[in-house]
Amino acid sequence: MLIAQISDTHISSPDPAEPIMQVRIQALETFVAHINALDEKPDCVIHTGDVTQGGEPAYYAIINSIMGQLPMPVFFALGNRDKGQNLVDGLKNLGTASLEEGFVIYSVEDFPVRLIAMDTQHRDSNIGTACSVRLAVLDKMLKAYPHTPTALFMHHPPFEVTTSKYPFQFDDQGLADAFLALVAEHKQVVHMFCGHAHRDFSVGLGTCVASVSPSLPPDNRLGEFGPGLDDQPLYQLHRWNPETLRFETSLHAAVLDLKGRAAQTN
Repeated sequence: MLIAQISDTHISSPDPAEPIMQVRIQALETFVAHINALDEKPDCVIHTGDVTQGGEPAYYAIINSIMGQLPMPVFFALGNRDKGQNLVDGLKNLGTASLEEGFVIYSVEDFPVRLIAMDTQHRDSNIGTACSVRLAVLDKMLKAYPHTPTALFMHHPPFEVTTSKYPFQFDDQGLADAFLALVAEHKQVVHMFCGHAHRDFSVGLGTCVASVSPSLPPDNRLGEFGPGLDDQPLYQLHRWNPETLRFETSLHAAVLDLKGRAAQTN
């Protein structure tokens, strides 16, 4: 199983007064062209939130028109700048996004590793949160398949991203601890894929690995990257190893060579 992960595309309608938005749209278009040119294509793409800059239906229509050119499904988590119902209505045809108890929490059963999108959006803030309803939904989903390797994908990391100026991005430490304690109870959870921090980061949490994907467009990316990567759209590839029961993660630039072939830059 091979997953491509992008995050924090922050797309809105192009505006001549804001040329950076066209840069972000071009970054997404480049990513799609790059994936389509790969010899080995991922089984799916996950987007870990802040899909748009303001959650308007027209913004998701742009995402739909671009990412609809991919031959594999795309699964979306809800970011703090997204709107749940608009995301589901605008993008569910790309990857079955749906609402549960009013939250964007849904599972994908089509691969060797089960995927669960978790809603970490705080409705009144840019930082993340959890609640008893969301945790109960997640607990029920995990109990339904206790022996199937499972990965969660979400926007806000419920753990410290130690390389960030603002390492903790949950509104309440107790809620983050409750989230992580719930994950630890379910030994089939092998990974948590996150966004929001706009940087590349990974940490072992004892029971599973947690990682953060940098923002796809370079204009709002944070952290340091290798030569040739700073100005390119970046994404992560996660390859499932059934022997170790872990994902092997690598960082890539979405670029094409002069012949239109995907260049494997990492």
